[in-house]
Amino acid sequence: MKMRRALLILTLTTVLAGCGIGRVASPPSVFDLGLDAKPVPALPARAPIALSLQAAPALSDTSMIWRVGDSAAPKAYATFRWASSPSELVRQRITDRLSRQGPVLADRVNLQMPQLQLSLMQFEQVYAEDGQSSEGRVLLQAVLLNGRNVVDQKRIQVQAPAPTQDAAGGVAALRQATDEAADQLAQWLADVTRQGGNPR
Repeated sequence: MKMRRALLILTLTTVLAGCGIGRVASPPSVFDLGLDAKPVPALPARAPIALSLQAAPALSDTSMIWRVGDSAAPKAYATFRWASSPSELVRQRITDRLSRQGPVLADRVNLQMPQLQLSLMQFEQVYAEDGQSSEGRVLLQAVLLNGRNVVDQKRIQVQAPAPTQDAAGGVAALRQATDEAADQLAQWLADVTRQGGNPR
């Protein structure tokens, strides 16, 4: 099993890195999450909230990360990059989708405004050990504050299958996973409201 995984990682690394010997390397292909055309859940209107997002250090540049199975050795595609950092792409996407239920601000207007603090822990394409499939994985930790008090918190982990086993397939899977994570956040905020917490 260890030998098979090592061979798979070596093969993927070689193929994905490309061979630049003897020629000038082409500029990397650049991806974002595309247009947000997927319908959002039908939820009650929500009062304004402030949203902040921080990310793990590996998600603060434009590298497109992939790994094999539960390997502790993440890799980055050599000829594919994000248009901006995953943290910025995810923040923009979540802001856009949450704003369908109510305004989403970058900063609190006052301490009475609820604040949604997000931590992006994972945003990567994960290949099966046999290399025949992969999925996009998004992991978020959400904390809702009212003033300085914690109202509730939630861990959101979403996996979406990649349609193709390459960078483009990973982008499609991560787009789907990000949209699903945003919709789970919206549903959670609606549930908190129904239970008597903020935002109202």
